[in-house]
This record gives sequence, structure tokens and C-alpha cells, in this order.
Amino acid sequence: MGIEGIPPTPLVQVTVQADWTDVVTDVLRLKTTGTFWISCYKRDDRKVQFTGHDGVELEAITNYSFKVKVPIYEGVEVQVYGTARRTDIPKISSVDVSPEGALFVTGSEDGTMRIGETESGRLTQVLKAHVQYVNTCRFFPSGQVVLSGGGDFLLKIWSALDGSCPVTMRGHVKPISDTAIIDRGRNVVSSSNDGSVKLWEVASGATIRTLMQRDDRMNAVALDTWESPLGSKLPLDAREVGTEGKLVIAASENGTLYGLDMRASEEAFHRTSCNKAPLRACAFSAAHSLIATGTTEGVVEVFDVRKPEFQRGAAGISSLVFSASEQPAEQGPNLIVGCDDSGLYEIKRIGDPTMQVQREYVGFDLDGPAQARVVAGGPALMAISKEGGVLRFSGGLGTRAN
Repeated sequence: MGIEGIPPTPLVQVTVQADWTDVVTDVLRLKTTGTFWISCYKRDDRKVQFTGHDGVELEAITNYSFKVKVPIYEGVEVQVYGTARRTDIPKISSVDVSPEGALFVTGSEDGTMRIGETESGRLTQVLKAHVQYVNTCRFFPSGQVVLSGGGDFLLKIWSALDGSCPVTMRGHVKPISDTAIIDRGRNVVSSSNDGSVKLWEVASGATIRTLMQRDDRMNAVALDTWESPLGSKLPLDAREVGTEGKLVIAASENGTLYGLDMRASEEAFHRTSCNKAPLRACAFSAAHSLIATGTTEGVVEVFDVRKPEFQRGAAGISSLVFSASEQPAEQGPNLIVGCDDSGLYEIKRIGDPTMQVQREYVGFDLDGPAQARVVAGGPALMAISKEGGVLRFSGGLGTRAN
């Protein structure tokens, strides 16, 4: 008869590399050296130990994250985050997370859009959203409505609760590249390969006006508040809500970044990228007066009065997100950078002369451009890569994104 209330005694478990005897055989036969791994742990204490070699120092944070220190690079310390949670979705082309952090949405190359739970990864909606690529999908501030834009030139409004599509917006003549939502979402902005940036009324699905039209395609847009020096001569359209004091930035294929005063519908400034390389991503933080752009050559340009810029590798930049910094506000926010080679990293203190890579995020079998969104309500990050599914990283981040 057993004795109640006494838990079983955990015994040490040893696991050895499956082909370790082959390693020994090769050492004996070839008179050389070899290595194989051995894992030792107790059931109630499965803490991974990280050991560095060749001058690299590793320090465990969790079983799926660690710090890297390289003494030859004085003062450099990078945190590496992996994930044990992944939702497999084929051919992903876009991603977003709801403001409260409960839901995520992805768009795929075949026009399918999926909505799921960020914590569990469980899918709640699978929608045939567009005929071709879902190039952009964004939650409205309510977290219950999604705006999508596709390769079929259309913008659509979706219910995240029942999957219905009450509004379709027509007006672009080439694929939609990006979108931005104004305030609570009565108006939205879109960019397209047709070279235009448009302002829309959601309720009617009608274009209020075209903010800009150029010959080269617009690849990305972002918006935030600003103190406009331009006085608008346009009469206020009755359908406009919240356009006063808004700046739209638009990243173009010819390497020009445009700043558009939304209310005045005028160009406030423009700036050419490093080497005039095509711009594929942009981000805007009014709280820090910083604008970030990313080029196909892997250069991230961040400009304010100091106008710094940096480059980590040659792969193009596919995604930029400002995140809440762990440092005092005057030292600048952090910037999460997604790359065409699936690289995903976080820069510490953007705008500060001492900025450096603080964190690397790595997944399983990632391939293709990486995109990321910060999950609100907790230190987590949702990320996608074209062939690698949806990944959720926990820990190490601030709790909001600008």
C-alpha cells in the first residue's frame, strides 16, 4: 500500500548523443579526437546550461534565452531569445497583434487571412480575404475589427468575431502595400504600388482624397502626431475625423522618404536614403521625434536632429517597430528590426551615440523576410517569417509599441 502525501523521488536522467559509439570508433580508427553531447538533469530541475567556447561567454536567462558576451568587443552584451511556441501557417506575408494583446492576425500569399490567440496559438478564424497576397493586415484600436489590403488592389474591413466583411474599398489600380489607421478608425490611410497614398472613410468605403501621387511605388506608410508648420487651405471634408496634426511618412521604391501633412495634404519634407537604395519599411515615434527607415541594402536610417544611421548586415530591411525602452525616455526608445534573411534583432537606445544590438530573436527553420509586432499587456513579441510560421517570444521587451 502506498503512502499518501509523499511525492516520488526524482532521479537523475542521463541522455547521450545517439551515435556516440560511432564517434569513439572513428577516434580509435583514425587516431584523432572527437566530441559528443551528454545531457544530465532531474525531472524537477530541467535548467539548461549554456557553455561558451573560443572566448565567447554565455549566461543563461531562461531555457530559451541567454546572454552572449565577447571580451574582444569591449562592453558588447547581446541577449538571444528563442521560442518553444510556434503556429505553422504557410506562406505568410503580413502580421499584426490586437492592441490588448489577445489576438493576432496573419495574411498569406494565397489571399488567406487567419486570426488566432496570441497566448495559445489557436486559430479562431480562417478567411479567404483576397484573390492574391494579403500584403497588410491591421487591427483597429477596438481589437475586434481588422483592415486588410491585398494584391487584388482592394482594401477590406473584417469582423474578428464572426469573420464577416461589411466593407470593401476600391480605388487603387495596383496592389496595396501598406495601411495605417487614424485614431479610432473612422478614417484610414493606404499606400500602393500605383505610387499613391490615399485617405479613406471606412463607413462608406469611399476615398476622401489622394494625399500623394508619384511615379514610383510606395512600399510602406506610418503615421503619428506632429506640430504642423503648414496652414491648411483645404476646406474640412465632413468625412474627415482626426486628420488635424497628423504626419504620414511614406517609403518609396526610388529611395525617397516623404513626409505628408495629412490635413494640409501637402509634402512637408522628403529625404533620400543611403545610396538611394529602395525603402521597404518605416516607423514613426512622435514621442521621441524619431523616424526610422530600412533599405534593401540592410541600412537602417534613424533621423532627428542628430540624424544617426547604422548597418548590421547586407540583407534588406523588411520590418521596423519602435518598442518601449527600458532606459529613461530621454535616452530614446528601442527599435526592433526584421530582415529579408529572417534576421530579427533589437537595437538599444535609438538616437543615442552608444546604441548597439541588445537582443537577437531566433526561431526554427526561418526563411524569408521577418516581420514583428510587440504584444501589449506583457513583455512578448509575435513574429513571422515567410516559411517559418508564427513565433511568440516571451520576455525582454517593453509593454507597448509606438
